[in-house]
Amino acid sequence: MSSSELAQLLENTILSGDQSIRIASETQLKKLSNENFLQFAGLLSSVLVDTSAKLEARILAALSLKNELISKDSVKNLQYAQRWVTVVDPGSKEQIKQNALLGLTANDEPRVANASAQLIAAIANIELPRGEWLDLMKIMVDYTTPSQPENVKRASLLALGYICESADPQSQVLVSSSNNILIAIVQGAQASEISTPVRLAALNALADSLVFIKNNMEREGERNYLMQVVCEATQAQDSNIQTAAFGCLCKIMSLYYQFMKPYMEQALYALTIATMKSQDDKVASMAVEFWSTICEEEIDIAYEVSQFPQSPLQSYNFALSSIKDVVPNLLNLLTRQNEDPEDDDWNVSMSAGASLQLFAQNCGNHVLEPVLQFVEQNITSDNWRNREASVMAFGSIMDGPDKTQRTYYIHQALPAILNLMNDSSVQVKETAAWCIGRIADLVIDSIDPQQHLPGVVQACVLGLQDHPKVATNCSWTIINLVEQLGEIKPSPIYNYYPALVDALMKAANRSDNEFNARASSFSALTSIVEYANNTVAEVSASVSTFVMDKLGQTMSVDETQLNMEDRQSLQELQANILTVLAAVIRKSPSSVESVSDMLMDLFLKMLDKKDSSYIEDDVFYAISSLASSLGPKFEKYLETFSPYLVRALNQVDSQVAIAAVGFVADISNSLEGDFNKYAMAFMNVLGQMITAENGRKELKPVVLSVFGDIASNIGPNFIPYLNEVMGLCVAAQNTKPENGTLEALDYHIKVIESILDAYVGTVAGLSGNPEALFPYVGTIFQFISTIAEDPQLYGEDSTARSAVGMIGDIAAMFPDGSIKQFYAQEWITEFIKRTRSNPVFTQATKDTARWAREQQKHQLSLGTLT
Repeated sequence: MSSSELAQLLENTILSGDQSIRIASETQLKKLSNENFLQFAGLLSSVLVDTSAKLEARILAALSLKNELISKDSVKNLQYAQRWVTVVDPGSKEQIKQNALLGLTANDEPRVANASAQLIAAIANIELPRGEWLDLMKIMVDYTTPSQPENVKRASLLALGYICESADPQSQVLVSSSNNILIAIVQGAQASEISTPVRLAALNALADSLVFIKNNMEREGERNYLMQVVCEATQAQDSNIQTAAFGCLCKIMSLYYQFMKPYMEQALYALTIATMKSQDDKVASMAVEFWSTICEEEIDIAYEVSQFPQSPLQSYNFALSSIKDVVPNLLNLLTRQNEDPEDDDWNVSMSAGASLQLFAQNCGNHVLEPVLQFVEQNITSDNWRNREASVMAFGSIMDGPDKTQRTYYIHQALPAILNLMNDSSVQVKETAAWCIGRIADLVIDSIDPQQHLPGVVQACVLGLQDHPKVATNCSWTIINLVEQLGEIKPSPIYNYYPALVDALMKAANRSDNEFNARASSFSALTSIVEYANNTVAEVSASVSTFVMDKLGQTMSVDETQLNMEDRQSLQELQANILTVLAAVIRKSPSSVESVSDMLMDLFLKMLDKKDSSYIEDDVFYAISSLASSLGPKFEKYLETFSPYLVRALNQVDSQVAIAAVGFVADISNSLEGDFNKYAMAFMNVLGQMITAENGRKELKPVVLSVFGDIASNIGPNFIPYLNEVMGLCVAAQNTKPENGTLEALDYHIKVIESILDAYVGTVAGLSGNPEALFPYVGTIFQFISTIAEDPQLYGEDSTARSAVGMIGDIAAMFPDGSIKQFYAQEWITEFIKRTRSNPVFTQATKDTARWAREQQKHQLSLGTLT
């Protein structure tokens, strides 16, 4: 295939009016990529620089190649990188990179340059960590010198931003290139740069690069100059440059708070307060965001110091010192709402509300005086904007100030807020419902069962029939009321169950799901069921009847007659119904057996539907509920259901596979020892899933965890699988986070916790077979030591309890002294002591740690076998 032929295919995919031609062209492109990636990549890069090709084809060529090199899915990302490294020879790589750079500097069309910048970043994301394309940073710096044309500077700064944005924050290549990166960016960002597009691209690139220039920021001279450049940019005439500059300040405050005291005193305090008064919503929002960032940092510092008193972190209390200037500005900005009640676009009023909530969390009682004064002055105003702003302000201080103070002021304000549920303005009613929901969620004690609760429930019942946005907030308020009051014995909420259920069922009968109103009603019904007790059994039964009737109605619809939008709406409704039905099944297991055949038949019919992918997760969850309720009696359905389950397990690139693995755990727990007859088949599938190249990364932790469920249930029958499972666990515990992002670190923690689940289940299952576990005891203790060394892990109650519990369980399995040496290690004593004395841990965890300490002492008192 020639480049001109490929260009024609690219044109067809976006410019052809014939859908069949578009689909055929897309199919052909995919086929070429799969069959001959080397040729495909080379042709795409040729089309990119072919000025005779249509503009759309050139842009799509760069973006298509970029999408063949990087993916948000970490598994695919690794596969794409490996393909580039192994399939594309050095000469072809060099040609593709040269074409990408030519596209970047093309002066005929900025959109080609933009797409080329993304392609360059994608290649850099693969090659820079491998020590390749090391001259790229120098090329980028050269392209940004003042003598270069505007288009070259702008595009190169854009590429630099993309490179930094997609790179691992721990990238040593970029850290070592920080001087060059900073030179390139500052050249474009300073006030002497006359081109607005160049300056804007430079500021955006600066925001993406800040994490890599730590060494520069630690040097006062360089830091001062950089702060001067950014502060000057906040005063530019162009609002986009101002917005980007404030975006940089937010990120600088987040990353380098410890250096910010002199800059706050000299410039940033006055500058940001003045900018909050800007009539440009975008600019004012970013000034507000700056103060939100300060609050977030100071909240984090306060938490860290409370957990680790020796922490070197220090708070400068910027927010507390600023209350008299910042909070009044935030309150005024609350009145700049969108005019249209159905306009959900983010605006400066929303930014101010979010910031006020952070101020309340950070500064506590200190925000009460200005906020309450504002509420008192505006809650009965003739202007709807002032009324809405006052309720928003009051709702925003429900988390942070002293509970006694909040309760006192809620008692004063609640009648007026309830009255606003009858306001003529939709915005006011929506916010009033939200405010009541915040009170129910955060200060439930302030709602007196006799004095306030009847009015709150009545307001919710009426609100459910109001505008969809009001109804959605009322459903959320009901969820909070039920969940918070349901814990009280006896609970006053059950007196209102009949009225709430009746109103929610009416709301759930809405013909559409505008602003999520219908789905929210079903969510509230789910909470109603989950927190019900025997005193409201009749009401719960009415919910059961309602959802079964509703599900039956949806099953009778001829989906072939529906358009795509109506079909999606129907599937959303079925998903909502199934969630409530699953709750009903779990809540009333004794009443399920008589209708289980009918339910299972219904669930399988739903899975048999031509396009069941949207609701597949929800059907599996409902069947899982049925399995949990029936226990061993669910086994009679396994033969019929197994093909559906295996099909779902094999869809390793789909979310449904994760739901299916969870279901295997449920079956295992339901059947207990009887699961052994199915264990081999499922263990084989699970083993294949965890090693599948195209599997979702989320599969690994859920599969590892289910190994623990199976082991604990089938006991000694797990021994044939022990070696393979331990191998998978060891491989998983030896992996490191793939990069330094929060997402990667969180995922790594999930994997560690799932390995812990696997080991705990295995130890429990083999408690009577110590000889089978003996070869792996050292491995398990090595794993526990990694938990004992990581504050994120040993500081988590459930994780610490499982880990110290396992230390005790293993000790109890070996009363002969054969593993005594493991218990003599200092870290074990320290870990148990730390867990036992942690003031925030539950009593159950402390008791487990005490028991583990006794087991350790017993082990150390034993003689060693020779």
